Amino acid sequence: MALVTFPDVPIQSMSMRLRNAVSISESPFSFAQQVYRHQGSRWEAEVTLSPLTYTQAKSFQAFLAALQGQTNTFQFGNPLHDESFDVTTTAGTSPRDTTVSVSGDAVPGGNYFQLGGYMHITIGDFAGGTGTITVEPPIRESINSGTALDFTNPKSTWRMTSNDTGWDINTAGFHSFSFACTEAL
Repeated sequence: MALVTFPDVPIQSMSMRLRNAVSISESPFSFAQQVYRHQGSRWEAEVTLSPLTYTQAKSFQAFLAALQGQTNTFQFGNPLHDESFDVTTTAGTSPRDTTVSVSGDAVPGGNYFQLGGYMHITIGDFAGGTGTITVEPPIRESINSGTALDFTNPKSTWRMTSNDTGWDINTAGFHSFSFACTEAL
C-alpha cells in the first residue's frame, strides 16, 4: 500500500467528525444505562472541492485513480487550521493514552495537532508551562519525550470509504468532486 500525495486543490466544504466505539445498554423498565467505551476512535470526513477547470481537475482525477479505491492512503488534515504553538512532550506516551505530559505555550481547547503520524484535538485549555494536555482520539503510537506537537499543519493518514471513484462535469466545463474518507489505522 502506497501513500499518495494529496494535490493542491481548493476545498469548498468539509464535514468532519470523531467517531468513538461506545456500547450502551438500557433497561426497558427503569431506563438505567450502562456505558462502556471501547478502544476504537477515528476521524471521518466528507470533503467537497470547489469547482475545478479541466486542467485543475486532471491532477485530482489522477490522485483518485492512484488511490485505487481503498487500497492506498493519503495525508490530509483540517484545511483551515493555521495555529502555531511551541509545545513538546516531557514524558513518553503509550498507545491509547488520552493525556500527554507537555511543556510550552498556552493552548486553548479545540486546537488540532499532529503527534507521530496522527492528528489529535485538544479537549481543554492548557495554561502553558509544564502540565498535561487531554486529547482525542487517544494516542496511536509510542512517542518519546522531547517530541514536538505540530500545530501548524496537522495531518493524519486517510483512506477512502468506498472503492468507487467518480466526479461530475457540467456544461460550462467545470468538474465537481466530493468524497468520503476515514482515518487509516
